[in-house]
Amino acid sequence: MDVLQDIRRSRMTRFQVVAVTVALVMILLDGFDVAAMAYAAPSLSAEWGTEPVMLGYLLSASLFGMAAGSIFITPIADVIGRRWLAVGSMFVIAVGMGLSALATDEFMLLVFRLLTGLGVGGMMANLNVFVSEYASDARRGSIIGIYAAGYPIGATIGGVVAEPLITVFGWQALFLAGGVLSALMFVIALLFLPESLDFLFARQPKGALGKANRILARMNRPPLTALPELPKTVESRSGIAEIFHGKVRFRTFMLWIGYACLVAAYYFANTWTPQIIAGASGEEALGIRTGTLANLGGIIGCFIFSALALRFRSNRLLFGALAGAAGAYVLFGVVFSVIPVAMGTAVLLGILTTAGIAGFYAVAPGVYTARARATGIGWMIGIGRLVSIVAPILVGYLIDGGWDPATIFYLFALPLLASAACVAALSVSLRRQGATLPLAPTASA
Repeated sequence: MDVLQDIRRSRMTRFQVVAVTVALVMILLDGFDVAAMAYAAPSLSAEWGTEPVMLGYLLSASLFGMAAGSIFITPIADVIGRRWLAVGSMFVIAVGMGLSALATDEFMLLVFRLLTGLGVGGMMANLNVFVSEYASDARRGSIIGIYAAGYPIGATIGGVVAEPLITVFGWQALFLAGGVLSALMFVIALLFLPESLDFLFARQPKGALGKANRILARMNRPPLTALPELPKTVESRSGIAEIFHGKVRFRTFMLWIGYACLVAAYYFANTWTPQIIAGASGEEALGIRTGTLANLGGIIGCFIFSALALRFRSNRLLFGALAGAAGAYVLFGVVFSVIPVAMGTAVLLGILTTAGIAGFYAVAPGVYTARARATGIGWMIGIGRLVSIVAPILVGYLIDGGWDPATIFYLFALPLLASAACVAALSVSLRRQGATLPLAPTASA
């Protein structure tokens, strides 16, 4: 019997739940660390006299690092394993956050935010793969939805603590808090995060049989007598070659374009909304609260997606979320001048865009095998980040050029519609082949 297939079809064990929980807490800290810059921006720009264009670069620095980390660091997980890349990335994040608190000028802060982004980028796609591989078939869509909620939960916690921390100790305290929490999580991950069975079976590194049997024992399963034999064609194909092979190539491009369009709109709203509302209302605290509300909506959106995924297919939920998000951006532009209504609309924005991100995280693992899964998802997230970097910088130039914020929200509804079209094309391609989540080679007890 195929051990991995049997595990996926069975109820999740306590060991699996603990492994997934550790990953969820790690991604929660990622949300805190990335959002810290958006919450610190009003106070920092007032203290340093930062111009909108430079502020746009500071807000995009971590996004650029995330893109580079996803493209160049995440694929390493298909070589050294999911566990060690996650632990190493957490260490880099802790260092980057700590150094950001010590920055004395804009250039230093930009470099340290870039370093933090590298760690986050290397971790996000890798943990997405890890969670999908440890989840059961029946719960995968729901668990990925909860996993995606970790990011906005962390960002929301950042918004809650940002106002008192910045008011009393200055913006540096927010980065220092993130550094300390990330260092603590590095230790926890080192102790409790296991390796992926899918990776051990598909890559078969030195000592893989012993490691696999120790994990199986903790899941109350009998040991294996030998690792599965890999097909020759699978052995010879690299992860990068697989994501561009045959029909997978079209699906890869649809994932890239669709995810890139979504996160461009998402990070525009996530990074600039606090500053825009603060400027429109004349109150820095009101800007922070609006950003917090948007991230709170993101949490709600992920849990709504998680609940609906028990009944509906993830790709259909994803399409609906993207189409709805486009409408929400237009609505925000219409009601922007009425601050209380705009704050309420920010919640809807967060619900739909973050549900879309959860949808991509749930759909993407089913396109690739275990040997290329980290590479495929890492490149999807990385390419998306590269495109999303342009969004905060572009908005800085648009605002500096006199664009009305409401018009900018209208503009960003267009990439959301394009993203929905890509998801529709991807769904048609998968349906024609009857594609399901690719499994690793079989392993018999």
